[in-house]
Amino acid sequence: MTVVANLCLGVIGLLPFFLLSVYVSNLGRTGGAPLGWTLVVVPLTVGFGALWFLVNRGLRRLNAPAHARGHWSLAALLTSAPTLSLPVGALVSGAF
Repeated sequence: MTVVANLCLGVIGLLPFFLLSVYVSNLGRTGGAPLGWTLVVVPLTVGFGALWFLVNRGLRRLNAPAHARGHWSLAALLTSAPTLSLPVGALVSGAF
């Protein structure tokens, strides 16, 4: 259950990750944080982080005590897998 839930969260998390990366890359160019971007990116990123935490806290309680110890690291790895697969797929396809 942890694997499926965190892979789905990883797919959902592509949007906040993309918007956050655009936001951070534009900070140096604009001389500060544009208010419109801040009002969109910050609540979206915080909301996704809260959703991720609440889902994984519930899933951790369902795990056996022996498996609960590595739950958070496994959850972070599985959630980041869709995002990390994008550059790998681009390298394999020759897009880079």
